[in-house]
Amino acid sequence: MSLSTAEEVYNAWALPGGVRAEDWWITASVRAFLSSTGMGEVKDPSASVTLEPAAALVKGTDGPDWATVCVLMKVSAPTSRSPSHCEHGGWMVAPGAPPAPAPATWPGTQLAHEAGWRTWSTDHTTEPAHPGDTEGEH
Repeated sequence: MSLSTAEEVYNAWALPGGVRAEDWWITASVRAFLSSTGMGEVKDPSASVTLEPAAALVKGTDGPDWATVCVLMKVSAPTSRSPSHCEHGGWMVAPGAPPAPAPATWPGTQLAHEAGWRTWSTDHTTEPAHPGDTEGEH
């Protein structure tokens, strides 16, 4: 939750020709959080903010090296919400206009499942069933 760190991350991930680091969605989100809490350019060390990937969505592909992918984040902060973030390219921030955001939903809900979000898993298990699913349809 630092503007300089957000810009460093953008510079490491971005290909030439994209939006400027200060206009990147994540930098703008950090700026909005810091502004709304009156913290300046860096999060106050006493404030707790955690981000955890909750779901993923592939919005589209164009060959083996190009995709628009999104991550739905679970945010725990004084002004929490669950933002999603999308990028297109070969796992870098690609040139050109950023993709439209994915549907914003609460992670793990039926609405998230219907929008195409799939639960983020780091233990390589299958996704849990969602309300209304029948066996083998998820």
